[in-house]
Amino acid sequence: MGRVFKFRIELEGSNPKIWREFLVPSDITFYRLHHIVQIVMGWENYHLYEFTIDSYRIGQQFEDDGFNGPHEVIDSQRIKIGDVLKTKGQKLHYLYDFGDYWEHSLSLEMIIEDLAIPFPVCCAGELSCPPEDVGGLPGFYDFLRIMGKPKHSEYKEFKEWVKSKLVAIEGKYDPKKFHMEKVNWVLF
Repeated sequence: MGRVFKFRIELEGSNPKIWREFLVPSDITFYRLHHIVQIVMGWENYHLYEFTIDSYRIGQQFEDDGFNGPHEVIDSQRIKIGDVLKTKGQKLHYLYDFGDYWEHSLSLEMIIEDLAIPFPVCCAGELSCPPEDVGGLPGFYDFLRIMGKPKHSEYKEFKEWVKSKLVAIEGKYDPKKFHMEKVNWVLF
């Protein structure tokens, strides 16, 4: 038996809020947490990422970055989330895609002692994550505005673009849907 963490993640700046709640073992690495976040949020793991908590930066290590300052990035594959997160209510910041700059807040909602789960589980969530490479929140809300107006001059172009981006789900994008069953199937 071990400890299980229940997290709530929110896409910062989204309105209405795009969020998920999920359970993970406390002994996973931040690298594994990154991959779980990608799945529960609906991202496709195309871009760089970084977690921050207090003055710590946790992410991908590159041999040739040459930076050894006080805010050096800690290798996400070498540190477990349970070594950093100790108390209910602690918050992490998760940045995905340094271009589109998707900022997320992760809150440790619950610590469950003496529980083992065979794989991460998504418990709840609302709304679909934006498509990759849509241009951050401003681009996402422009995209939604244009897709809501079939007579808009850019509608056809955006429809083709999203169709090509979302081949895995047959080119359909519904911002109001969250498919928890599909997320849990992938997590399994």
